[in-house]
Amino acid sequence: MGIGNGPSRPNIIVLVPHDTGQFISPYGMDTVDTPACERLAGEGVRFSNHFCTSPLCSPARAALLTGRYSHQNGVHGLVMNVTGGFDLADNPSERHLVSYLRDAGYQSVLIGGMHESKYPERLGFDAHDWDADIRDIPAAMDSWLSGRDKGRPFYLQVGSWVTHRDTDGNGWTAHEIEPDDTKGIWLPPFLEESEQLRREMAQMQGAVKRYDSAVGQILDTIDKHGIAENTILVSTTDHGIDFPRAKGTLYDPGIETLMMVRYPAGGWGEGRVVDALSSHIDLLPTLLDAVGIDNPGNLAGRSYLPLLEGRDYRENEYIYAEKTYMDLYDPRRTVRSKRYKYIRHFEVCTIQDARYYIVPRWHMFKGHDWVRQGIEELYDLGQDPWERDNLARDARYAEIKDQLSRTLAQWMKDTDDPIINGPIQSPFFEEQMRRFLDC
Repeated sequence: MGIGNGPSRPNIIVLVPHDTGQFISPYGMDTVDTPACERLAGEGVRFSNHFCTSPLCSPARAALLTGRYSHQNGVHGLVMNVTGGFDLADNPSERHLVSYLRDAGYQSVLIGGMHESKYPERLGFDAHDWDADIRDIPAAMDSWLSGRDKGRPFYLQVGSWVTHRDTDGNGWTAHEIEPDDTKGIWLPPFLEESEQLRREMAQMQGAVKRYDSAVGQILDTIDKHGIAENTILVSTTDHGIDFPRAKGTLYDPGIETLMMVRYPAGGWGEGRVVDALSSHIDLLPTLLDAVGIDNPGNLAGRSYLPLLEGRDYRENEYIYAEKTYMDLYDPRRTVRSKRYKYIRHFEVCTIQDARYYIVPRWHMFKGHDWVRQGIEELYDLGQDPWERDNLARDARYAEIKDQLSRTLAQWMKDTDDPIINGPIQSPFFEEQMRRFLDC
């Protein structure tokens, strides 16, 4: 259902903290204190089977906000040069959500950090407060809303590092987080229990509590300015939680993400839960559809606006995710249905969770989970939700594996995945090679 031009178009606010997965109480996490997220879930629509397209910050965000997979928009790895130097702003043919909205007359602001680019102004933002701490974001938002042009709709993107592990890999202490175990501590069933794990999980729970407090203040600020009715509010995250066998992997703890949307004027609300498979790749076409901006025709995702409005909608049979770079070149792809998941590896790396801070945490894995057992993985999620039993070599599942393998290969062909033609070089590699050869 398109909406005409002019100030009647809804405002859009997108909340994208780091590394939160589905680690909030509306998704069944009863050891975290997240009343604001509970409020939002009760007033909006919660997607219970939502997944990102990459378990890494920059690729996940770039896909979320372009509607195109990482291997299409060029953000195969992290923005930082030391891990590839991929930056969405370096790909002039790719368009961020803010670019579409700017051309439609929206004013825009980024508050808090982003990770799809180091250059928000090149993506199309009118203004940004890059360094805003989570505790300062509600006040910064209040100030910007007070001074905006009220005759135009706006786009506000809010980022936060508070749920991101410290860059030294030791926990969440750099954010001055108070550990929270008032409701107990959730221990991942796919990891070995240890005092270190309990300590770090309490820190993570404290970080989520801090973030939820800010969400509550953001909701109050929206109410204060009287804009809730005509504002599409999206609450999501980039990828799964930052623990071994989660972030950086294609297992569900690495790719499952919260997704809650609220738009009172559009009837998206009242605590509805959607269990259809949904993907980050579908958000941008949905938002363009909701505000009446034409689909450019090159988007990989598809609008689920009919689903939000209670109209007929053909559910996704599969979702797809990928990893190419993190700390190491580690290309892998996956296809997931509601029942099964197939993962295919494309290089010789033998470490299952290839991140630098994981090495001193190998003792957290159950058995030798940190060692890759082969180039193919297959899981029956109905019987094995934590993906512990790899069925890729089980003859009873050969037909399912072959079918999912063909499905994944066809997706890679249909979306022009460049890895089909050989290893993918990073901007960092290309720059270093140029400098070396020019010596």
